[in-house]
Amino acid sequence: MTRATATPDRTDVSRPTGVPWYLWCAALAVTSAYVGGYWDISWHRSIGRDSFWSAPHMAIYACGVLAGIASAYLIFSTTFGRQASLRDVSVRIWGFSGPLGAFICAWGGLAMLASAPFDDWWHNAYGLDVKIISPPHMVLALGFFGIEFGAVMLMLAFMNRATETTRRRLQWLFLYVGGMAISESLLIKMEYIARPDMHNALFYIVVVLGTPAILIALAVASGQRWHC
Repeated sequence: MTRATATPDRTDVSRPTGVPWYLWCAALAVTSAYVGGYWDISWHRSIGRDSFWSAPHMAIYACGVLAGIASAYLIFSTTFGRQASLRDVSVRIWGFSGPLGAFICAWGGLAMLASAPFDDWWHNAYGLDVKIISPPHMVLALGFFGIEFGAVMLMLAFMNRATETTRRRLQWLFLYVGGMAISESLLIKMEYIARPDMHNALFYIVVVLGTPAILIALAVASGQRWHC
């Protein structure tokens, strides 16, 4: 006589049936960086250089914290067992396993947080400038572009393995994060693409630096030709 035994339901997280919280967290991180960056520029123009602990700065660096939480969870849970099924679709770096996008997000978060003391030291040493293009700001920009790229890679990986319904949701989230990446790239160029600069050829050269490449990459990866 065969005895029936109950087998626990183990969800294969490598094929998501819903949008995981860490992808929402990554999208929130990207949003926080853009809102904080735009707010910070407006803050400096209207108030001037304020405390390092100003609200826009906290919004910017929240991006690194949120990305760090999402990527750390993915890497540690994949490495130590809670999401072991992700190991087959993960990379291994320094003994840790996780999706490639999670490692890129983690690097971006570290770069963003490392730029904070660098920026504070820079202003203490060289004065309270309000330039967008400066060494600490470029480290910061590399960090949040790393987070954006990592988030896009994460969403693309999950999107390609998701069920049809979830894939549709992930596709829109993917396009949203991609749109944030385009907006961030233009924000960095703001000093050269103000309205009066439209009479100068440099305006158009700066605008097209990287922008068409991002648009085409997003259109191809998402499968939405209209996106470009």
